[in-house]
Amino acid sequence: MKRVLAILMALLLCVAMLPAAALAETKTVYVNSSGSGTLNLRGGPGKDYEPVGTVKHGAKVSVKKTSGEWSKVTVSSTGKTGWIKTKYIDGTTKSLGTGTKTVKTSSGSITLRSGPGSSYGSKGSVKNGAKVKVLETENNWVKISLVSSGKTGWIPEKNIKGSSSGGSGGESSGDKLKVRSVSNSVLNVRSGPGTSYSKLNTLYEGEAMKVLETSGGWYRIQTFDGVKGWVAGNLTSAGAKAKVTSSTLNLRKSANASSAKVGQMVKGNVVKVDYVIGNWAHATFGSKTGFASLSYLSF
Repeated sequence: MKRVLAILMALLLCVAMLPAAALAETKTVYVNSSGSGTLNLRGGPGKDYEPVGTVKHGAKVSVKKTSGEWSKVTVSSTGKTGWIKTKYIDGTTKSLGTGTKTVKTSSGSITLRSGPGSSYGSKGSVKNGAKVKVLETENNWVKISLVSSGKTGWIPEKNIKGSSSGGSGGESSGDKLKVRSVSNSVLNVRSGPGTSYSKLNTLYEGEAMKVLETSGGWYRIQTFDGVKGWVAGNLTSAGAKAKVTSSTLNLRKSANASSAKVGQMVKGNVVKVDYVIGNWAHATFGSKTGFASLSYLSF
């Protein structure tokens, strides 16, 4: 009996000597703030604590622990450790991606729970259409942070617009995506929302793009040729011109082929497109406005 107790005591002593980081669950996430540049790392979980460093938006970090609406993180590139608000951290679940997501529920609201399952206690409710960030996933549940308040909790993954069961966020077929065009002579496409991020490509005056996401005056975009990245919003303007490529093209009342025809264009006509829904462009031709198939428009 004494020998068993001695072994147990030795094991407990070894565990106690392990570094706290070895015992904590570590996750890799990405900082994403609505600003540009950097975010303060604080000495404790609150704004009352002094900054101990900074972390760039889009930087890779590891989460060591959480306290209330704050998370203690270590920046992978610098090794600096400090606290940031949990709402500035995006999850890296492949099926959900990163960025702001939208809650979808037909009942008007959904219960926010303290853990990944319906057996966990309620922390309140989340309204349909609420903007959230995904922090982690477990057993088809997602831990979210409400953009409006920073409050965290768990909801079913199926209630996130952009989950594997509901499309792919801002790029899903039914989403309304604004269309903009380059207003400057040249426009750099970058890997993140700021001039400190690497240049991926270059666009030229008049080139059109779909806006997938916004962050502090920057747009995450995709051109109609497939170029993706971030651009400075102040170097773009609303809408873009497109040319009809088919012999005739109907302008319809709604974004579907069975909708009533409100006008017709012919090959070579130029229309102005202000947004797209799936494969349909909301276009203006002369005095008429309606929807035209993107398959027969060239930007």
